[in-house]
Amino acid sequence: MKNQNRYYSFFNLLFIISMLFFSACLKKTAYAEKVIGLSTDTLITIKNLRKLHLTNRVEPITKSWMIEGVVVGNDEHDNIYKSIIIQDSTGGIVLLLDGTNLYQNYPVGAFLRVRIQNLFLTDYRKMQQLVAGVDTSNGTLVTGGIPVPLFEKHITTLSDHYKIIPIEVAFKNLGDSLQGRLIRIMNVEFSATDTGQTYADYKNKTGASRALKFCTGGTIYIRSSGYADFAGIATPTGNGSVIGIYSVYNSEKQLLIRDTSDILLKNKRCTGAAWLQNLPQ
Repeated sequence: MKNQNRYYSFFNLLFIISMLFFSACLKKTAYAEKVIGLSTDTLITIKNLRKLHLTNRVEPITKSWMIEGVVVGNDEHDNIYKSIIIQDSTGGIVLLLDGTNLYQNYPVGAFLRVRIQNLFLTDYRKMQQLVAGVDTSNGTLVTGGIPVPLFEKHITTLSDHYKIIPIEVAFKNLGDSLQGRLIRIMNVEFSATDTGQTYADYKNKTGASRALKFCTGGTIYIRSSGYADFAGIATPTGNGSVIGIYSVYNSEKQLLIRDTSDILLKNKRCTGAAWLQNLPQ
């Protein structure tokens, strides 16, 4: 009887070992397929991707390409809707995702690898974006984000905590090459008419653009959604610096802030500034 028990114990042990080995092989194989599938794609810079686009056109991406970039903007404070904005060292771009609470999976500072084959390169009012679907059947361009079930197919998180340093930019240097990039502008303040106004109309959920003036001359607009959790907060009265994601709406230069901590206007307002001298008396 003892020999029989030893016999069964021996084969039970073999069975357990074989199952563990088989399970480990499955995990390694699944992981390897995922990584190999990505590594066969060609890495291109966001700058080179953006060069392919012509305004108001749609370019389907048929090649096995991927981009890598850091998340600089998401929907955490509801000022960005169903999209994230990523940048690399060469440029930035909007990535439309048909989901909500995106910040939970793609927080600011997450370093992502994005497979862009079968996506489309287009723009909204000259702001470039990557989308998953386009429809022009009604005469206008309607775009759709990557569906939730395809997130993992297209997006891989390589790191969760990547330090982002905004680029300091003067008004004269603001241009399309900075689209989607985190920038810092200095010596600015809200215009007299937009100082002390709420960032947007939070009661009617209507967005607004508030003029931000450079004391050396020039205007950029802080664009805020009526759904942003800071929409009902009044703009500050002082002068200082602002961090945000550079954007455009046709020819209008805009800045998207993630939340009000991006606004650092605590200094005395400038006097005798170039933009003040041009105001009607």
